[in-house]
Amino acid sequence: MRQFCFTRARFENSCHFHSGPHYIIKIMAGIVRQFGKNVFTSWTSLAVRIILVFLVNPFIIHTLGDDRYGVWVLVVSIINYMTILDLGLKQALIRFISKFLGLGDFDRINSILNTAFVIYMAVGLVVVAVTILLSFTALGWFSIPEHLLSQARLALIIVGATAALNFILLCWGDSLGAFHRYDVSYGLMIFEDILRTTAIVILLKNGGGLVPFALVFLAFGLLRLISGAIALKKLFPKIKLKFGGTDKEAFKLLWGYGLYSFLVSVAWLLISNTDNVLIGYFLDTSAVTKYAIAAGFIVYLRSAVLAVSFPLRPVISHYDALDKIENIRFIYTQGTKYIYFVTFLIGGGTIFFADSLIHLWMGPGYEQTALILKILVIPAAVFLPQLVASSVLFGTEKHRYLLYIIIIEGIINLVLSVILVRYYGLLGIAYGTVIPQVLVYLIIVPRVIRTVLGFNLWRYYRFIFTSAAPAFAFAAALSYTLKTILPPDNWGIFIGETAAVAILSILSARWIFDREELKSVLERFFARP
Repeated sequence: MRQFCFTRARFENSCHFHSGPHYIIKIMAGIVRQFGKNVFTSWTSLAVRIILVFLVNPFIIHTLGDDRYGVWVLVVSIINYMTILDLGLKQALIRFISKFLGLGDFDRINSILNTAFVIYMAVGLVVVAVTILLSFTALGWFSIPEHLLSQARLALIIVGATAALNFILLCWGDSLGAFHRYDVSYGLMIFEDILRTTAIVILLKNGGGLVPFALVFLAFGLLRLISGAIALKKLFPKIKLKFGGTDKEAFKLLWGYGLYSFLVSVAWLLISNTDNVLIGYFLDTSAVTKYAIAAGFIVYLRSAVLAVSFPLRPVISHYDALDKIENIRFIYTQGTKYIYFVTFLIGGGTIFFADSLIHLWMGPGYEQTALILKILVIPAAVFLPQLVASSVLFGTEKHRYLLYIIIIEGIINLVLSVILVRYYGLLGIAYGTVIPQVLVYLIIVPRVIRTVLGFNLWRYYRFIFTSAAPAFAFAAALSYTLKTILPPDNWGIFIGETAAVAILSILSARWIFDREELKSVLERFFARP
């Protein structure tokens, strides 16, 4: 078994030994072209999911009822904590498979995959055991109605089994992204979402409850993983599954990178699931539903940005391996600038259209949900562009900085939420979330990235301000004007006005970014490394 490259010098030497610089250039050119496909399919997958949620979620919530749907959100939130058992391996797979794929070294790729598979087998068994334990202990801590408790326990066990299978089959059924084939991975997700949603509608129309609801997620999740494994083997025939094929050097490589990724996952989960858990503890399950609806919009907005930033990780990893720090700096500064433009456009429109959207979509009784959405959207506009920063830190193996950042955010979030929920209820949870987001991602993150990439911080702030401020002002003014002239009290008017705001706002970019600038960005990013 050949030894792994642990240092940059050894890695670069092995690049030239195996393939030579011309091969590296060819691989990188193909990867950058593939990046466009990955982003397109990711956005398509997200668009399909949003459409399905938009059409079906009101039916699901009203059919299950606020209490049962709130129980479902709690069950999913509890199982989401299990993802910390990933141990950071998924990020390590993306980092090292993309690196060794550039070398054409499938021996190392197979060693990485088979070693990770053995680890994930053990993790899956732990998930099953912990889920069974939690089903008879943790659910009793929440304000779940007595008549729903047995259903909640069974649903939790089934969702836990789904999570266990996701771990066990991850290396073969959900690792296509590490091979730069997010297009295939997201294509499978599209089919899963459509088939699962269809099955859920049929199920609920026939009186199904929480347990059959959970079984649908298990069945179609398993179908996607099996299909992914078949696609991986077909696209990369040199991939070989070998039970017990662990390798000591591969384990060290995975663990060395994965440790900080694991800790990042722990810290992030404490943030992303804390809101629902605190609401379930201090308030009730119907309040969980009202908050989750608003938070769901932010989740999908985050997914839209991740569709760009996540596929950037293997690209940045390749640039880092070739010491192209100027390319990475360019990706960060330009990427955040354009994403700030988009997120603040959305923020400006949401401030004025949130009430109409929630009322038309969910009906009366969800006015507080609209208010929560308004509170969450502007800090999200600050936070989301910095997902590019996360990709930079992961791609350059500086992700330990991300851990420190998230720990700071998580502590502030938890302390403020616990204090404010007692005084302001659901709004207190929202305030406890947004205050640390603004503080951390507007002030701390750019300073951290500056130490990695090296750029003038105040020039960067001026750079993004000239993008975000005009976008927000234009979208907000236009939204207010249209809503005042013709209140959007039906879907036709609402869609027409929001479409007008979106189109005119995007066209306004010509006064903020000239054509030569956009052309320069595209030419530089797609230039051969």
